[in-house]
Amino acid sequence: MFGINQKRVFASAATAALVFAATANADVVWDEAIDGSLSTDRFNTTDFGTLAVGSNNAIGSTVSGISKFFTFTISEGTEFSALVVDGWESLDDLGFLGIVEGDFFDVDPAAPDVTQLLGYYHYGLEDIGLDILPAMGAAPGAQGFDAPLGPGTYSFWVRQGGPDIADWNLNFVVTPTPGAIAILALGGFAGTRRRQ
Repeated sequence: MFGINQKRVFASAATAALVFAATANADVVWDEAIDGSLSTDRFNTTDFGTLAVGSNNAIGSTVSGISKFFTFTISEGTEFSALVVDGWESLDDLGFLGIVEGDFFDVDPAAPDVTQLLGYYHYGLEDIGLDILPAMGAAPGAQGFDAPLGPGTYSFWVRQGGPDIADWNLNFVVTPTPGAIAILALGGFAGTRRRQ
């Protein structure tokens, strides 16, 4: 039989495994090669819906100053914990990614004001495999935020300034909030105690 401390360790390990398994799952929420082009209308963004716990990849391309816009929602009990550049291929050095709160992009790309952005980042080849969400929150002049971002709706502006096509794969990672993890752990612990 397990002792009380062994049961706590077992419940914690089970919870950690559950969270890891959830975040390890990859789901492509939009692939322009399959789903068509993302919206170029900032008032009518492409809506990815509510993101699931785990990896949520958006795959697309930008070129020649064309702006594209998309939106997603983070539900209660989860948080937007990382934005990993899973892929970047272009002769250009960098692309641009901006974020605002809400279900449309309320900053005019023709006359951008960074003080109206929640955050932004210039990303490229050197960022492959890296989480750029903290850097977006620390962008000079932007409103700023500390990652992770909590429940709510967020809209993004992705742009490529140069004449060369940039193909990108962005991974929006969603995890349970610490409170949700604690509830899972307590549930697992309670289940083990009932079996004594």
